[in-house]
Amino acid sequence: MNMDKSPAEATAETPAGVTTAPAPTQAAGFGPAPVVPAVPAAPVVPAQVPGYPVHVTQAVPKELRVGAGARFGAYLLNLLLAVVTLGIGWLAWAMVTWSTDSANPGQKLLGLSIVKKDTGARLTWGEMFVRNFLLGGLVLGFLSTITLSIVAWINLFKIFGSEKQNLVDSMAGSVVVKRSA
Repeated sequence: MNMDKSPAEATAETPAGVTTAPAPTQAAGFGPAPVVPAVPAAPVVPAQVPGYPVHVTQAVPKELRVGAGARFGAYLLNLLLAVVTLGIGWLAWAMVTWSTDSANPGQKLLGLSIVKKDTGARLTWGEMFVRNFLLGGLVLGFLSTITLSIVAWINLFKIFGSEKQNLVDSMAGSVVVKRSA
């Protein structure tokens, strides 16, 4: 096609049955921007594997997190259960509730559960073991001994903060929430 001719002259020379695109009225990239209606972004859903349900998760809102009062009640209930069962019954019950409810026995009785802060998913038995035994027992106990209980006080007062997490929750990336039905 000859570029010196107008679009009307160029279409006159094209053979029958062949159609050409109309010439653009503006050069690309110039002129006013096209108006695009705003569309709310849809949540990103991962690809579904056949036979397995997909759960879209999100960060746990601060309003759903349990405060210091319920956590202190669960702590006292755990202490009472450990004394009554000489520690052995509480430990056996804790091993079961860590896997089924992601909570310790006192939290289970009060309807609380421990979930991941960023996804809201329940912790597995291994994650509960790391959170409660390794981080809560060994690491926090060791640090409290070295610092003459200063870390224990920090752990206590951190629950009253805006995140409603203690030091163990912060290290494990977890929060305590009221369990849904």
